Amino acid sequence: MSADINLILENLKFGKSQRTQDSLNKLNTLLETRFNAKEKDYSIATIGKVSKADGGIGAVSIRNKTGEHFRLLIDAWATKANTKMKKPPVPHSRKNEIPTDTEVLLRLNDPVMRAVIGQIIAERNKLKAENRILKHNTEVIVDMRPNQNIGAEQAHQGVQVLSTLDSLLLPSDIEALKDAIDENKMAQFGWTVSKYGAVKDEYERPLFKTGFVLAIKKILDQL
Repeated sequence: MSADINLILENLKFGKSQRTQDSLNKLNTLLETRFNAKEKDYSIATIGKVSKADGGIGAVSIRNKTGEHFRLLIDAWATKANTKMKKPPVPHSRKNEIPTDTEVLLRLNDPVMRAVIGQIIAERNKLKAENRILKHNTEVIVDMRPNQNIGAEQAHQGVQVLSTLDSLLLPSDIEALKDAIDENKMAQFGWTVSKYGAVKDEYERPLFKTGFVLAIKKILDQL
């Protein structure tokens, strides 16, 4: 195999300038050293960085159109090392340590357990999707209205006179209340409203307590 590399090197040096031949020789020595050290990273970025640090050519010279002979030499050594001119994956990366959902299911021999875990995974994915939708539809409203103070005389009497709802609620507040109980929007999420005003999801799990929808309707009726 060494003869093959040497033959490739001589062919690549044929007809080149002395400067290019010297660069090829230096690069070949570096690649041979990496091969003997059982290195697996023969990517252009890595080889160029190591080569430049050692006074040789850099990654730019290797990637250039005129650097094809350098790439061919790197590829020859990468092939000899049973790898490619790509950076190998990090052996302890999170991606390699955690199996995918499909891999988890394939590891389960019990069909019943596989069905149960599959249902759990499907439910988790659905909840994640719903959470993304809710976050996307979140609206933040900054209330710039001044705080209402109760007069001294009013406080002594123990009676607090409240303003009408029209003066307390902004138009955006009213729209938010209407949107919160919009039946069409709830239907998009698979939600339902019970007889007593509770909101439940498609699995009949309570999202808002009994009276939620009725309370909002009462407020809107006063406007």
